[in-house]
Amino acid sequence: MSRNIWLAVTIWMTFAIQQAGAAGVEETAMRVNFANGDTIAAATSLIDEVVFQNGTLFVNGTFQYPMSEITDITFGTLPDHLYIRWTDKGVKVVNPYFLKGVKVEVSGNDAVVTNTNTEEELVTELSGETENGSFVYHGSYKTTIVLGGLTMSNKRAAAAIDIQCGKRVELHLKKGTVNTISDGAGGEQKAAVYCKGHLEIDKSGTLNVKGNTAHAISAKEYLKLKKSDGTINILGAVKDGLHCKQYFMGNGFNVNISNVGGDCIQAEKESEEETGETLYTDGYADGTLVIQGGNYILKNTTNGSTSNQETNTAKGLKADGDMTITGGDISITMTGSGGKGIKVEGTYTQGMEGGDGPTLRVATTGARYSDSSSSQGGTWGGGGRTWPGGGGMGPGGGMGPGGESTGSAAKAIKVMGAACILGGKTTITTATDGAEGLESKTSIKISGGTHYFKCYDDCLNTSGIIEFAGGSTVCYSNGNDAVDSNYGRKGAITISGGNTLAYSTTGSPEEGLDCDNNQYIVITGGLMVSGGGSQGGGGGGGPNGTTSSQSVGASSQGYFLGASPTSYKANTYYTLYNTGGEALCTYKFEGAFTNALSLLTAESLGKGGITIRSGTAKPTAQDIAVSNADGTEVFFVSPTVTATSKVATITAK
Repeated sequence: MSRNIWLAVTIWMTFAIQQAGAAGVEETAMRVNFANGDTIAAATSLIDEVVFQNGTLFVNGTFQYPMSEITDITFGTLPDHLYIRWTDKGVKVVNPYFLKGVKVEVSGNDAVVTNTNTEEELVTELSGETENGSFVYHGSYKTTIVLGGLTMSNKRAAAAIDIQCGKRVELHLKKGTVNTISDGAGGEQKAAVYCKGHLEIDKSGTLNVKGNTAHAISAKEYLKLKKSDGTINILGAVKDGLHCKQYFMGNGFNVNISNVGGDCIQAEKESEEETGETLYTDGYADGTLVIQGGNYILKNTTNGSTSNQETNTAKGLKADGDMTITGGDISITMTGSGGKGIKVEGTYTQGMEGGDGPTLRVATTGARYSDSSSSQGGTWGGGGRTWPGGGGMGPGGGMGPGGESTGSAAKAIKVMGAACILGGKTTITTATDGAEGLESKTSIKISGGTHYFKCYDDCLNTSGIIEFAGGSTVCYSNGNDAVDSNYGRKGAITISGGNTLAYSTTGSPEEGLDCDNNQYIVITGGLMVSGGGSQGGGGGGGPNGTTSSQSVGASSQGYFLGASPTSYKANTYYTLYNTGGEALCTYKFEGAFTNALSLLTAESLGKGGITIRSGTAKPTAQDIAVSNADGTEVFFVSPTVTATSKVATITAK
């Protein structure tokens, strides 16, 4: 092209730009299209000059492109995003921000975005397919990454998506798209999808991720799942499925996590060197895990292990600080040795005042993990074992004299701080020795909701106070105590409200309620039915505490504590009637047992003659019903029942 033609094109371009940016003329953009499929674009108001010289296109005197690679230059609508698409012919880029500090570099199937703009949020949409590529983002201002149908594997030892931005980063899953991401094995990357800043995942597409070196998805700061009906599938990870520091917030999504080598979801505390704040955005402390909504199916098969003399066991949900679950539908299945469905280093809060809350199901079937142990003079506590279960011995208390282990028992929920159950619907099952339902090293309080525990070991265990203040709870242990407090003083088991059925089918010395001395039981309200064996220790009872002269430490309402009836059958409906003949509750035991000690109490029980009757038909109506893990109703409050056979007539104090 001659100099005169170049000059004419330059004059025409300048005139077009001036007209497009003139007052009263709709804003348009200049688009430069390249032979490889890339496009750069900019609003004409940002273009000062376009010059063609010596076979090169100069824009604003700084940006230059070989004319031999340009197919055409057009004027039209400005693209709304930065688009990067992986195709079988290479990576294609549409960059409408090239005059705003955004640079895209492509090498093979790797795309690197460098953004120096700190005044305007950049939106980048990724799509297409590559079997060995990556996306890296560098920026110091908040940004949005849109996954618009991206299949990306990085077979090298590096992340597939690496967002090097310390600010808020939104990761949008475009509606109707499926996005599948995996990284390379053997690298030093922290995750297949990694964000240096605050990662917020949103929108209603599907994201499948596999982490072949460490985590599947990881954020150096907080990680949020926004309110969405989208789907996140963690197909596998060498370490955690979802991992973050600062805090995790789950408000939505359908989250499915399996085949992980670590925890399904972990909120990790930052190191002392990293921590600069005590409270982060939304007022959450370091290491907090919060779930307010969403559907979670978490499956973990990883066995316990030992590294540098430290025992490591897998978890479904792990919080290095506090954990609060107020909503959502959560199902956790742990099958590996020593696995914990939920592990909380701080306090655990479930549900909300008034009884609303999540639907939570936790099942553990893994055995105790132990890399080495000795038992020179003591074995584990529980049914038929040398040391008494609970009460400071064996799982739920500790090991017998002479025994030591660096292993770890499986648990459904393990809490180092206080556990407060305000509401929700809970179903907990465990299957192996030492596998407790809910263990707190501090205290347990249930004040609302509906809860069912079926555990081989203790259903509830703590070294502090266990208080039943509300809600409806069934605790069934077939290998140890149903409820076990090692507090060792008055108030160890406090019944102030709610409806509770607690029983053990193991036989003595395992009990429905174990607090080492029945004088430590305090009753100020609520309904309680317990049954099981007896360890004795309280209130003027005879050998093994089996006589009806037993008494609790204090009670403001009628109660009975004794060995009547002396046995219970399985799958039979029993109904407790008060002194006025009113049916207070009906209960069905899932296993037969000899009843050495029962506690029966209710606000309307009265003092004097009360009766227990049996029958084969469940109530035709009730105010409250609690179902077991199979969905069968086993505990009914204020039931409507048909005539039944009398089992026992006893006297309430």
